[in-house]
Amino acid sequence: MNSQASFSSPEVAVLGAAALDWIARVKEFPRRDSIVFADEYRPMPGGTGGNVAEGVARLGHKVGFLGKLGDDEGGKILLKAFQDSHVDTRGVIVVPGQRSASCFIPIDEQGERQIYCIGGVALYEEEEELKPELLKDVAVLFIADAFQNIALKAVDLISAGAKVVFNPGGLMASYGIEFLKPIFERTDALLVSQEEAKTITRQTEPRAAASTLASMGARVVMHTLGANGVLVLKEGKFNTLPSFPVTQVVDTTGAGDAFAAGVIAGVVQGMDWEDAARMGCATASIKIANMGARSGLPDRNQVMKLLGKKRGR
Repeated sequence: MNSQASFSSPEVAVLGAAALDWIARVKEFPRRDSIVFADEYRPMPGGTGGNVAEGVARLGHKVGFLGKLGDDEGGKILLKAFQDSHVDTRGVIVVPGQRSASCFIPIDEQGERQIYCIGGVALYEEEEELKPELLKDVAVLFIADAFQNIALKAVDLISAGAKVVFNPGGLMASYGIEFLKPIFERTDALLVSQEEAKTITRQTEPRAAASTLASMGARVVMHTLGANGVLVLKEGKFNTLPSFPVTQVVDTTGAGDAFAAGVIAGVVQGMDWEDAARMGCATASIKIANMGARSGLPDRNQVMKLLGKKRGR
């Protein structure tokens, strides 16, 4: 069963997973064999693909989400969140009798978090589930969580000139080079965190890791460095772009997803990769000052205002 809505052709297609995040606010993470009390506990929409789709929509672009939900209460919350943020849901498949993916995420007073994935319905499993009409006219295909054959089929369905942006995330990064390399070879920009880069390459030095990733086929590598910004490797040249100052870090959940949304929006707007990465940094800096993976996602005016301040305008 598909959720239907009336949309014009999306500018961006996001292939990935949405999940319901159960957020627990704690003063500190418990030590082994100890216990802590949560000051707050509540469900919030999440999942890398879902976060990026909503982030792109808030930045003013038409975006479609391609993934699955269960018909449980979690799925209803996730579907409504997409509809409220004007994400095209024609590519959402709702599976009767199934539970949607979810995560348990404790967050401490410094905004650091741990993520425990519980699983559930989330990803396309058959190539036939991809609707060609939702892919052929997009400017950007963003691949988050996906089976290899599904990711490659999606790339086959986009038009010539469309850009492929890929963020393997922790789960896909753990699948290894043989699984990832065919996707890297079809990727225009590869986005990875420090942990993801280390998992894939077994290298901890960012430039070495980025070089290894580029050698696998990605045309541009964006290696995020947390508070230190992002390392961009393009055509053999490195460029480190600084992060934006944040008065208080409230929640780092979804920071990488916010970065990805900013990058994608920048590409759709015709920016080069470095400026798109700057837009990603600005988007992430605004998000982490707020609780939840999506609640702090900014709109285009907020991001452009911050970029203007950084450039002294």
